[in-house]
Amino acid sequence: MEKVIITITLIATTFVLSAQNEIDALRYSQQDVFGNARFAAMSGAFGALGGEFSSLSYNPAGIGMYQFNEFTFTPSFSLHNSKSYFNSSNIESDKMGLNISNLGLVYSMPKNNSEWKRVNIALGWNQLASYESNIRIEGENNSSSLGDKILELANGNKINDLNEFHTSLAFWADLIDLYDNSVDTTTNWYTNDNGNYLSHISANSNKLQRKSIHSTGSENEFVFSIGGSYNEKLYVGATVGLPTINYHEKSTYTEGSFEDTINGLQEFNYKEELSVYGSGINLKVGAILRISEQLRLGVAVHTPTSYSIEETYSANLTTHFSSERFTESSPYNYFEYDLITPWKAIASASTIFNKNIIISADYEIIDYTFSEMNSYDYAFETENDAIKNTYTKTANIRLGAEVNVKPFVLRSGYTKYGSALANKDFSRENFSFGLGLNNGGYFFDVAYVLSQAMDDHKLYSEDYIDPVALVNTNHNLIFTLGFRY
Repeated sequence: MEKVIITITLIATTFVLSAQNEIDALRYSQQDVFGNARFAAMSGAFGALGGEFSSLSYNPAGIGMYQFNEFTFTPSFSLHNSKSYFNSSNIESDKMGLNISNLGLVYSMPKNNSEWKRVNIALGWNQLASYESNIRIEGENNSSSLGDKILELANGNKINDLNEFHTSLAFWADLIDLYDNSVDTTTNWYTNDNGNYLSHISANSNKLQRKSIHSTGSENEFVFSIGGSYNEKLYVGATVGLPTINYHEKSTYTEGSFEDTINGLQEFNYKEELSVYGSGINLKVGAILRISEQLRLGVAVHTPTSYSIEETYSANLTTHFSSERFTESSPYNYFEYDLITPWKAIASASTIFNKNIIISADYEIIDYTFSEMNSYDYAFETENDAIKNTYTKTANIRLGAEVNVKPFVLRSGYTKYGSALANKDFSRENFSFGLGLNNGGYFFDVAYVLSQAMDDHKLYSEDYIDPVALVNTNHNLIFTLGFRY
């Protein structure tokens, strides 16, 4: 059964990793409500309000509202819950995390005897997205196997032409084999290396399939903002954003408990590890117009973010037979590429009732088909076509309310993120609540954000198996301590 060990160097083949595709373009284009606690408690509906550091990543005109210097610091605690529904099984998994959601400094410079009442600058960073999650999938299947997809990819390729990240691993670990694996004793090589393979798994027999996906990381944005107030009627501002991506994923796919196998295969494990680091730049400009003491209108435009991304990827496959075990590992692949994320446009309004009740709303438009991937080493034609065919233009809605009940301030909010997919309703919802205490010189805010979303996960190929349904629920508890001077 054991393959003949050879001492020749395998021919390196160009292979675009499954990590660099439309799924990654979407992951790094989507954001959630983080930042400081007041901002999160009102679900980020600050496009026409301003006066909060986290709003500088949305409508930078809000910096013109500041009349004092300010420093804010925001730690947060998160709990991610994921439920998977695979055939008749459903599995639940949790992941906890501790993060810094905001750190900011605002410096206000009043202008005497000028129509421009002040010019303010700000420096700091906001958390934009969290990638913390644990997903577990488990269920029985008698219609297909990952081995089917591997066999499809292997057939038609000679041994030296097999992909070093999956089909070559499967061959040398004995998950697949040549139809005729006899060896020429003179050349110490297979006599029938013609690209015709067979699998050691009977796809139609019952089997247990399991997968665990452990991911960590976040997207954060360093911001430098400048803006001002014109006669306390018009507020304008601009933010240069320097977002960073840090994403790490480990996944293990397992098949076992076979009813029918060839040559005594009992189980196999396919493991993948992906690390992603990226940095980018964007520009945000905005304005807020005070129509009256009770009504404000806001507008903001975000340029696409231009990312430079570095990835490392590796895989290994282990097969367990009745009396022996084989493990094959891929090389570590390093790849660089550029990603352009979509434009954003935001229209906002806010109103004040009885001087102590604030209602605000943001309407955000984003076209996910605008995303594009590029590299000197690869054209990304298939991936960019998938972005245009899979995604769509959508709208996000953020609503917020604040009631001043001295000495406390009560807050709540709601967010609806439209589905980025053209043919599936994978919209997301946030519900938020908060409490604040403001002493003038310092303030303390706390917020709770509940996020719920549907998703799916492709185990190996939709040609063989339907995607696994996922329900993701995030709980975030956010605290902000701020000082004004």
